[in-house]
Amino acid sequence: MTLFDEILYTMFIVVMLGVMLSLVLIFIMHILMPKIVLKTYFKEPYFSSTEITMFTGIPFGYMRTTMFMRALGFPSSGKKRGIEDAYKIAPVWYCKASRYLVLFIVPLAVLLLLLIIIGTIHFELWK
Repeated sequence: MTLFDEILYTMFIVVMLGVMLSLVLIFIMHILMPKIVLKTYFKEPYFSSTEITMFTGIPFGYMRTTMFMRALGFPSSGKKRGIEDAYKIAPVWYCKASRYLVLFIVPLAVLLLLLIIIGTIHFELWK
């Protein structure tokens, strides 16, 4: 095994641990999601009836949490759905935690994708 392989494996393991940590943090944020935000914005006209049905249960409820976290952490990202003012009714600590968690998840996902691409190319070339 070369040094490059060891570095690639190590980076992959670290990124996967980060992904697992982010899933745990999303679960915690899902539990702590302010009910007032869901009552106010998780209905029509902000979401279609199909989206409301789909994003209510497991596993898509966590996607709903992540969508609201993005809108609460970065209010301008909710402009298309009309939920750019949702941060006003959510606690400040939840908005800040959402912002930091989204800033942790997005680069982690990009890094995971890059590692998969680099690893695939590397191992296909050295088969």
